Amino acid sequence: MLFTIIGIILIIYSFKNFKKAFLWLLVFKLFLVTNITVVAIPGIPLLKWDMFLVAIFFLQYWRKKNALRTDSIPFPYEKPFKFLIVSWFLSTVFAYVGFAGAVSQFIGTVFENLVIVWLMWKLIDVQKDLSFIIKWFSIAFVLISLYGFYEHQIQANPIVEYEASLIGDEERAVVFTYDEGSYRGYRCQSVFEHAIGAGINWALYLVFIVSLWINYRHNFKKAKMVFLSVLLAVPCIFFTNSRGPILFLMIAALSVINLKSRRMFIALVICFIGVALISPMLTDYTTNVMSIFDSKTQEQVGGSNAEMRFGQLTAAIALMQQSPILGFGFKFMNEMNNALTSALLGLESMWFRILTQFGLLGVFANIYYAYYSLYLIPRHFKSQSVFFLSLAYWVVASVTSVPGMLMYMYYLFIIIFIKLSPQYNERSYGHKQY
Repeated sequence: MLFTIIGIILIIYSFKNFKKAFLWLLVFKLFLVTNITVVAIPGIPLLKWDMFLVAIFFLQYWRKKNALRTDSIPFPYEKPFKFLIVSWFLSTVFAYVGFAGAVSQFIGTVFENLVIVWLMWKLIDVQKDLSFIIKWFSIAFVLISLYGFYEHQIQANPIVEYEASLIGDEERAVVFTYDEGSYRGYRCQSVFEHAIGAGINWALYLVFIVSLWINYRHNFKKAKMVFLSVLLAVPCIFFTNSRGPILFLMIAALSVINLKSRRMFIALVICFIGVALISPMLTDYTTNVMSIFDSKTQEQVGGSNAEMRFGQLTAAIALMQQSPILGFGFKFMNEMNNALTSALLGLESMWFRILTQFGLLGVFANIYYAYYSLYLIPRHFKSQSVFFLSLAYWVVASVTSVPGMLMYMYYLFIIIFIKLSPQYNERSYGHKQY
């Protein structure tokens, strides 16, 4: 009921102050998961509050766009996003489950993964909105992290259990909790959908704040709150007991290496002191960290290894060969059940999903997307932060699955870094063509 009330208030407020309501939506989305739905009727596709709100704001934008100050610089991801939409749509038209069965997920994926990014590019004015984003995201992450500590202490997640009860259908509820009996012990996820995604979300936020402070020399108005949110996030990343978030943090943190920056050395000193203080809390996670670098240690902590990944790749390629151009489309595993689908296990790489769902067209679309993400856009805006954040995502999503990762937040931070770059501001305020 609480989520429904907040959602309705946001919609009503959007008619009065669309821009501010949109900024509040970005904060609210931190807490929205699959189980928080507008409609959850058996036999009808789920209508999630996340997708529903984005659709409402998209329609509102088109109604108000002439009165809104929107970004005049072309959307950097426009071409790869269009290619992705074409790939997804064609795979949906010829989907294994039929167009009617796959179209709902196609629409949801477009709105939740692409339309929200386009809206953020159009609507966010970094000069005016950055303070709001930093303030309320830091408050939210303090609360999210404190709940992570509480979850770690009691080894249970009442919020996730409550959200699962909201859907009213146990078979359709999405629950990814791990109890103490799992091979690694309890894995925290706080308010997020999965432990892996939770860890990546904490790492994303941590790198965003530190990068603002070091690379962009940003002076925070609520510095104590902001740095508290960062300090609390660090142990929470380890509480997830997942390797993916640690690898993501290692790669993304390369963006703040600047030997000419005094702030970087201050950050290193604080980091060493912080690690020394919280190390007693992290001793249980040493083996998990070391397993990233040592195959023998990996056997101790369990989870997928290289052999299992190659098995999944072999199965994905074999399935793709049955529908090589467009794949089987969304939801094909809901109806296809054979030895190959069983061998896919958890599709622990974005490429396994792309091969089977979208075929070769999807592979080409994502390679084009990677080219923009890893080369063209970082080079165009000369942004180290954009490059390493993008690299962290593409590497981690290629070697493991990233369920629960907030893709909108990933793009939000990239958009902010782009709009803080001198190259963007020269084109925006100097009226140079992009």
